Amino acid sequence: MIDPEIVPEDIDGVFGLESVIDELEQAYSVADVLNSIDSHGAVSSPALESLSRPTMETLQALVILWSNITVDRTREIIEKMVQMNSIDRTLDYQAIFLSTIRVDDIPTRVFSIRGLKDEDRPEIMHLFLARLKEEISPVVRSELTIALAPWVVAAELGVLSTADGEVLITTLRALVEDIEEETDVRAGALESLGALSGDLISELITDQYETGGSQMQLAALRAMGRSASPTWLDLLIYHFDDEDSDVREAVAEAAGGLVTDGALEPLTMLLEEDPEINVRRAAIKALAEIGSLDAERILERIALDGREPELAHDLQAALDSLQINSGGLLESMKPDDE
Repeated sequence: MIDPEIVPEDIDGVFGLESVIDELEQAYSVADVLNSIDSHGAVSSPALESLSRPTMETLQALVILWSNITVDRTREIIEKMVQMNSIDRTLDYQAIFLSTIRVDDIPTRVFSIRGLKDEDRPEIMHLFLARLKEEISPVVRSELTIALAPWVVAAELGVLSTADGEVLITTLRALVEDIEEETDVRAGALESLGALSGDLISELITDQYETGGSQMQLAALRAMGRSASPTWLDLLIYHFDDEDSDVREAVAEAAGGLVTDGALEPLTMLLEEDPEINVRRAAIKALAEIGSLDAERILERIALDGREPELAHDLQAALDSLQINSGGLLESMKPDDE
């Protein structure tokens, strides 16, 4: 029981809430945040939130700031913004990421691309395509091909204009077929193309699986998962006992992408028997992606069994995402005696 003699202002201190309340109540001015970045002082997440949806004046100040501070500091700030944006989708740093996509630091350019890849405007797609032609770093170019994947999905769904879709697909196919291109870039392009249906893309995936090196074969397996076509299931399952754990992890995730109950039994065996924890984690994610009532039952059984304490968090997260994505429909489909 709290001592009634304790005055209200002391209660905050007793429970360690003073600093939290102070931070929540503090008003962060843009000028103060910019000064903090410039001075290399600590910049909290709430402070960086004030830079969301920057005005033109703020953006101009940031562009000047990037040229005056170290590349390490710029990278630190952009990376933190990307992390914050992935957690809170109400934040909007798009203009800031655009301002750093050409800076003279490869990791910063990569982070900037990651910050923009969830944008759905065709203008961003065309920017990425233009950067593919200008960029000299294979690491950044590979990141660009992976970031173009959402627009490939849009093209497949008919959301992207025919003209834009043709430019996108032609560019990515040319990269895959260019044997002088860096393998990372070719692999990223192939993975992104996996979402497209049609014989031409299926033949491209098959060709790289059969004749490409190990990295292109792995990209082909991932592309199969993006196709959402059950025709690839048997081939993916064939690799569930591959000697390379990276391959087993990739095909487990790919099998989930096919969203078919035909993958449930082999994924369950992988989850229960594979010696590598990353492979078992991939199997959990795959079962959650399949998202059926049987998939949920499998995850619940293994979670209740308790033999995988190191996977308890992954199992619970998968079950939570299943319920969120189904809008509670899976729960309502269960018999009353469960």
